[in-house]
Amino acid sequence: MSLWLEHVLTGYFQLCGLVCGWSGSRLGRLLSSTVLVLILIELLGEIKAYFMEETPDIQSVPLFFAKVIMAVNMAYKMIHACIAFLALFECRRFRNLQEQLPPVKDTAFIYKHLVLEIILFACNAFLVLSEYNIRGIYLENLRYAYSLQAVRARYLQMMVLVDRLDDQLEQLHHRVISGCSDYKALRLDYAHLANVTRSLSHLFGLSLLLLNVLCMGDWIIVCNVYFMVAYLQVFPATLFIFSQTMFVVCPTLIKIWSICAACHRCVSKSKHLQHQLNDLPGQTPLERSQIEQFALQIMQDPIQIDVCGIYHLNLQTLAGMFFFILEALVIFLQFVSLVRT
Repeated sequence: MSLWLEHVLTGYFQLCGLVCGWSGSRLGRLLSSTVLVLILIELLGEIKAYFMEETPDIQSVPLFFAKVIMAVNMAYKMIHACIAFLALFECRRFRNLQEQLPPVKDTAFIYKHLVLEIILFACNAFLVLSEYNIRGIYLENLRYAYSLQAVRARYLQMMVLVDRLDDQLEQLHHRVISGCSDYKALRLDYAHLANVTRSLSHLFGLSLLLLNVLCMGDWIIVCNVYFMVAYLQVFPATLFIFSQTMFVVCPTLIKIWSICAACHRCVSKSKHLQHQLNDLPGQTPLERSQIEQFALQIMQDPIQIDVCGIYHLNLQTLAGMFFFILEALVIFLQFVSLVRT
């Protein structure tokens, strides 16, 4: 990764309150830590105000639906505060993880997700500044948009590290197929990558679990908007309402799919490495024994990124999540039909 892109991503994560400090400057770490503390204080103040004050009346929106939508918005702020708190106290672990996963050359994978972040930022700015959102709670919309952008940027932060891990696995695979006979060094390198994978899971596991659960909150907002448009007729069924609703769920689904696909690619490369080792003939009994031990090590200590030890991030997990969301939507539609009757 080029130096300018590395600095751009680091600055973006710092503005979002996801990371603490530049790795090469003590003054920079002090300033970014101060900014992170200020962000955390602001979020805690908003959380306190939400539980201490009454729900403000939003014109032409029923009170129940307003409370549900504001509860989901507050959930984004609470998760943002949790991520900022973890970033403040785990900055050393994060810097150590970055040192163990050195930057790679610029890839289309990184640029695609960088473009996606720019699009999300532009959409957030448009929705905040649009006339539809200016209803006397402009500052509240701005705060929600900031937390929404920051929480979704957590996926990009992890995907950058997963892309570096994938590059390290690719280099290890090339060394094996090129005929490297120093299997002791290969095993040590693989053990290092497995340990880095566990560190990556421990560092991002809790936040990813909360983000995946929050995806259901996004669907709750979509269902509420559908109910208000189709049955209560609070809002007209316009293209703007539809696009605003899709902006709630589509970016999160795209990011979940991207991180699951990236983790699945790493797992597939480790399995392919094991198959390559099984196909190697070995010139001597000693070499064949070393190959078998290496293959056994990969089988016993696979490259897998898990979420708090509950499930692994891969495409099978993604399919299960989509089926769960589909079942929840079917239950909701049945409930709506009963209410309509």
